[in-house]
Amino acid sequence: MKILVIFTGGTIGSAVSDGWISPNDEMKYLLIEKYREITGDDTEFVTLNPYTILSENLCADNLNCLIKCVGKNIEKYDGIIVTHGTDTLQYTAAALSYAFGSNYTPVVLVSSNYPIDDERANGIHNFIGAVEFIKSQTGRGVFVSYKNKDENIKIHVASRIVSHVESFDEIYSIDNQPFAVYDEKISLNPHFKYSDCGNAVADAHFCEHSQILSVVAMPGDGYDYDLSKYKAVILRPYHSGTLNTASNALADFCKQAKENGIPVFIVNVHGGTTYESSKLYEELGITVLPMCSFIAVYIKAWLAISLEMNIKEFVNLPISNEFIN
Repeated sequence: MKILVIFTGGTIGSAVSDGWISPNDEMKYLLIEKYREITGDDTEFVTLNPYTILSENLCADNLNCLIKCVGKNIEKYDGIIVTHGTDTLQYTAAALSYAFGSNYTPVVLVSSNYPIDDERANGIHNFIGAVEFIKSQTGRGVFVSYKNKDENIKIHVASRIVSHVESFDEIYSIDNQPFAVYDEKISLNPHFKYSDCGNAVADAHFCEHSQILSVVAMPGDGYDYDLSKYKAVILRPYHSGTLNTASNALADFCKQAKENGIPVFIVNVHGGTTYESSKLYEELGITVLPMCSFIAVYIKAWLAISLEMNIKEFVNLPISNEFIN
């Protein structure tokens, strides 16, 4: 078994110095050393370090660099592990998911809630889960290995990870159904909902600025945004998938977007019986997407803009299990 480990920085590759958490080259070697101490496993690891950042500083150049690095190596190893910071883990996971789909050897992203020399850190657990998942040969594509507090290690499909709950570091899938669980062995989740998949995106890359406006539903929002700066809008509704569709400001905003040829998407609208305020989405010109995470749609729209594709058509196209039917 030969696994490539790509280090990119983040908390899992950081240490505390003078009261600040910052990247530290020694931490990446400590990660593998601790893994061997705990497991006694002799898996062969090859390491690369294309860049080192705190993940809040993630930008298009980093995504493009990582996609190229994974692409050059994905057929050379039994699996690839990407170490990453927690703040933007979901964004990179989605980007890699679209770039490589489910046709290749597994790529698993791991992170840590604390520097790995901190006894509270889950980074070693996450790394163990990633190695065991690759060794199990039970999945192809891009995944995230993560252990929430007081839970077993979960293996999530990379395109289904949701944003962090405010001030918490737990990671969940959009429907709270991971792909697999690690508890001494990898067990596939019998309740995982597979969905349609298309081809990985050829020549996936990202332009410097996404040109996407993300609007979170809030009482009192006047929707007075300058749409001349954007090419797509993603509305993030209240938890029940609703917006204030009685708002004239929202109606004017949607009208302005339509006049300027800017698609407006809404995520996390539940199927079946819902609230009557949702009746107006079609009339307002809002595209209701199948159940999926905001992050998966944001990265997908950014990719469409970067590749100069039809944004609405591309965002609606299933690629990598991102939609839950």
